[in-house]
Amino acid sequence: MDASKCEKSELMEVMDSEDPNANCETESPSVSEDSESCYEHLKPTGVQIGTDDFSGEFNFDFFLDPTEVTKRHWMYSEKLNKIFLDMNRVVPIQFHWNFYETELLGMKNLQIRALLIFATPEFEQLSIKRCPIHIIQDKFCDKKKIEHILWCEQYDSIYEEDPKSQRYSVVVQMHDCFPYSEYKTYNIMYKFMCKSSCSMSLNRRPINVIFTLETSQGQVLGRKKIGVKICSCPKRDSMKEEALEKKKTINSIKMFKKRTSQISNNDTPKKMPKTNNDNEENKSYELPLLAIPTKKLYISTLELLHGHFLGNAVRENMLIDSHPLISMLADLISQVKSESNNYLVV
Repeated sequence: MDASKCEKSELMEVMDSEDPNANCETESPSVSEDSESCYEHLKPTGVQIGTDDFSGEFNFDFFLDPTEVTKRHWMYSEKLNKIFLDMNRVVPIQFHWNFYETELLGMKNLQIRALLIFATPEFEQLSIKRCPIHIIQDKFCDKKKIEHILWCEQYDSIYEEDPKSQRYSVVVQMHDCFPYSEYKTYNIMYKFMCKSSCSMSLNRRPINVIFTLETSQGQVLGRKKIGVKICSCPKRDSMKEEALEKKKTINSIKMFKKRTSQISNNDTPKKMPKTNNDNEENKSYELPLLAIPTKKLYISTLELLHGHFLGNAVRENMLIDSHPLISMLADLISQVKSESNNYLVV
């Protein structure tokens, strides 16, 4: 079935089955058995998940206020779309979406899911779990979230583990409140409980957080992605990665210009420079005055030159160019032989 048709059918099911008291429930959001096979590939925690940003019909997006940075515990790089923050430090993220359009569809009880994934394609299908060292340090905390790297400060957060993909995610239910504008805004406090350098967990591999706006039935209405690095010096690491990205961009531009120049040079026909050999071939030479003692030797010399020039002209396909010289030799030979015949007759 087409994905767009599945989404529309699921939206209609949500409109019909939405319970006004659903916001009081704390159970994990689930998908009905009849509709699960319809959009299994669209599940936000499945083995194959969507990672591309899309605002959806409700213009879902998030915002980080840099003025709230306290003692440089976290930094946000707009160029890289990446958060650099220290472990176990709270970072506030403000989500917003169009409120009235969701009201028209009867969707009051929405939720926001945060899912950690590896940024590189070769590790994207792996689940991300907290390292054993940090698990032991927090052994007295809630067992539902002890293996999760991403924690949420909201009291009714739901920590989930997908049984098929074993992906960990945290879900925050949006409680009804009257919006001050046409956009609904909701602030959520997150913190990360492992470092990017933990060898038995992230192992210095880049990670992303996928935020999805969902219905209580698990239907994805919008998706946004942001990079994350958990480190001890957020400001230093952010400046370092921005400089590295700038260098890569400059090198890419240089390589592009170089390849473009090579292509244009190959398309332009090159003129071969004239060599000294070409000049010598086209140059004319004159034989010095040569006295031949007898008429017989003179005739033999003329015949030899005539045969040589004629054969060379035929081989080099230069018969037309050499014709005057060959004709002159032939005339000289005929003239000398005719003189000899006249002398014998007399």
